[in-house]
Amino acid sequence: MNRTRTGLLSMATAAVLALGLAPGTAAAHGGSGHGGSDHSDDWKKNDDQRRLVRILRHVTDDYRWLENAKKDGYKKITECIENPGVGAMGFHYAREDLIDDKTQARKPEVLVYMPDESGRYRLVAAEFISTAAKRPKIAGIDFEDGPFPGSFALHAWVWKDNPHGMFAAFNPRHSCPK
Repeated sequence: MNRTRTGLLSMATAAVLALGLAPGTAAAHGGSGHGGSDHSDDWKKNDDQRRLVRILRHVTDDYRWLENAKKDGYKKITECIENPGVGAMGFHYAREDLIDDKTQARKPEVLVYMPDESGRYRLVAAEFISTAAKRPKIAGIDFEDGPFPGSFALHAWVWKDNPHGMFAAFNPRHSCPK
């Protein structure tokens, strides 16, 4: 395993865990979740965002069950992350070989899971993490500050409705299992 990637994954794990325990994490890793600031092309962004969601649903369909993601190299990097009063993200599983300065709709770096009523882990969201020098954007949505220094992140709740928005970091309908 590449030392740089191992270091990045370790930093990401530590930062995300700290993030889940620290107050005020919505601003640090979630903000409003609406992303983007250029409203002149809203109609085009909406089409681009719908296309992104369709792509993500297609490429993550097999990962709705955690066993499939593990077989393809996704490894657990956090326990369940929750921000009381805001909601939860869930359990993060990452493919360390994808964490770099590129953003590819067909290759989300992180998959986010929550247990269902029977305790089986189900995919609820995909997350992009980038180490790009400049804040990346995909489908007209600016990434937010990421879980570790020099990183950017964007959640997409493609398998679970989020009343705070498709691209919000936390979902108020979720809470971590006790």
